[in-house]
Amino acid sequence: MNTRHISLVRLAARILSGMLFILWGAFFVEHLSWFSTITHQNPPLKVWLLQAVHFVLLVGYIMMFKWEKIGSVIVVVSAVVFFSAAAGINAAPFIIVSVFPVMLLAYCWIKNNGNFRIRVAK
Repeated sequence: MNTRHISLVRLAARILSGMLFILWGAFFVEHLSWFSTITHQNPPLKVWLLQAVHFVLLVGYIMMFKWEKIGSVIVVVSAVVFFSAAAGINAAPFIIVSVFPVMLLAYCWIKNNGNFRIRVAK
């Protein structure tokens, strides 16, 4: 396979990952205001947990720059958990958009190695 083609797809995945980090990060910061105002009561435990999963999603996007496969696993799991709980009936489109960089990277892994194996250093 053309290595330049794979490099461009990998670059597109990283750019998209950065853009999604900014997009979902803006929502994360906006929702932090509920935690900082004294006019509201403390949010319920579910809100705290969803905010934590949202944070993990953002961490996954950043991890994808250095550790593609581990970051990808974190993004997929946290996107499914977060949007399934937060987006209701609209969860599927949000999940698909959120994991699209992972799909691009998976394409690169398949074209390079022909597999998805995660190698653990010994």
